[in-house]
Amino acid sequence: MFFDWYQGTIQDDAVTVLETLKKLGTETRVNDSIARMYHYKHGIQIHSNSGVVATVLFDGDKHPHAFATSDQAHTFAEVLREEWPDKHKVTRVDATQDFHEFGSYERLRKVCKTVAKDHKLKFPQYSDDINPKAGRTQYVGSPKSDYRCRLYEKGYQVIGDIPQVKQGKVRAEDIPTWADSTGQIVNVDSWTRIELQVRPRHDDGKILASTLTPDQVWAMSPWTLELAKKALALNLEQVYIRQKRLSDDEKAFRAMCSQYGNILERLRVDLGDWQSLGLTIGETIKEIRNDEKKMGI
Repeated sequence: MFFDWYQGTIQDDAVTVLETLKKLGTETRVNDSIARMYHYKHGIQIHSNSGVVATVLFDGDKHPHAFATSDQAHTFAEVLREEWPDKHKVTRVDATQDFHEFGSYERLRKVCKTVAKDHKLKFPQYSDDINPKAGRTQYVGSPKSDYRCRLYEKGYQVIGDIPQVKQGKVRAEDIPTWADSTGQIVNVDSWTRIELQVRPRHDDGKILASTLTPDQVWAMSPWTLELAKKALALNLEQVYIRQKRLSDDEKAFRAMCSQYGNILERLRVDLGDWQSLGLTIGETIKEIRNDEKKMGI
């Protein structure tokens, strides 16, 4: 089991985040277009010989946002957890398991269907009846849900992404084997992947996801836990997200800290500690109130 996608917001300044993540690759390239997709102004992609290994997005005083996908995701997650163990919140994580056995897609799809029926979940499948080598993909759950499972024929996807195959220069059926991310030679026809995509909506879920192993990610909801036990033979206990109901004042305070967190942290460094910052904020509020009284506001 491994992470195939790991994405989150990091509570640190953009320079520190970028300098730390640059160590994963060999060069950086500007890509502001991808930043705009996530409502940020600036984007930097870190490259290595194998392609993009991480993407960092930043915008003024907003906390930097970063992600990595595919074979790079697991190492990227390890770096975030080592460098910012309690200072990053996960906005998306995919936990993945590969199977290398003939008939694994059909076998796992039956299990997925049973779980989908029991929990009244959407169960769409996408395939190409004319070109079976295009591969099949089975979904469990809604695209808008916090949790969605994908089951697909990974071998066919890998072969279909080869430029020579896309251009029609080589037939997919002429490439019967492929090396996976570990270097192991696998049969394209028998390579099936099942993965769970989790996109926590609330801070409690985002913080929890930043601490879980790939196995434990499957235990974040009742139906994904059941699917993990039946399809992956994982012996897991339910992971509960403890959500606290916040008052309007608490929500406003958290929003203020999120928006002005970087400024507050810089002031804390200048003043020496959080206690001094708190006193300074109190004195500033008092001054502003006194000025307002003098002006009759």
